[in-house]
Amino acid sequence: MSTIGVVLLHGKWDAPPFAITPLADALNDAGHRTAVSTYPWALRRLYDRPLEEAMATIDADVASLRENGCARIVVCGHSLGAAVALAHAAQGAAADGLVLLAPGHFPERMAADGHTLAALAIAQTQATGHERIPLTDTFQGTTRRIRMRPAHYLSYFDPVGALVWPDNMGRLEANLPLLWVVGDKDPAAGLGIDYAFTRKRRHPLDRHVCLPARHEETPAAAITVVTDWLKRLEETA
Repeated sequence: MSTIGVVLLHGKWDAPPFAITPLADALNDAGHRTAVSTYPWALRRLYDRPLEEAMATIDADVASLRENGCARIVVCGHSLGAAVALAHAAQGAAADGLVLLAPGHFPERMAADGHTLAALAIAQTQATGHERIPLTDTFQGTTRRIRMRPAHYLSYFDPVGALVWPDNMGRLEANLPLLWVVGDKDPAAGLGIDYAFTRKRRHPLDRHVCLPARHEETPAAAITVVTDWLKRLEETA
């Protein structure tokens, strides 16, 4: 049994079996303990709880894996799950490695492109309200109006808030190893390595990998890359 446990965060609007399930199964087969929770951005939840509670779920999964004998923990996120995994690490959470698969949900870019500006203005004027109102979300070129509390919306979509990719990469500690994997058919691949990845202070195990895959295919396509990277991590002191 590996001493490294992995907390996995699924992607936006995903539903069981999540796109990360093949990776989770492969990690279990390789001897890693894993934790897979259903987060507020799942299709059946649609932002029913704020970002802060999602962070608390990560903390609980990390603690559970440590209690079950894992000496080191890697947090691995897909799509919006990658954005939250990054933010969790940027806030100084105690993890030993970070894996970002098919990075998605860029609040700063959604606002800059005009997709969420109107919804943000509405949410900001009603931030203390508890009523769920229709607000704009986008995913891989698809736009939806989703009913949620304004405060929940702001926690995930604020363009200067907790999920801004370049800012969070710059906050990562140099001693945190990072694996970033993106599919060549994913719109995020067009952002290039300099958009966020190079903002991080370098660790010897940091890797940026581009694979032949679409956004939703990336976790399964990355199985070998992720398992090999974890082996290298386990070999380090």
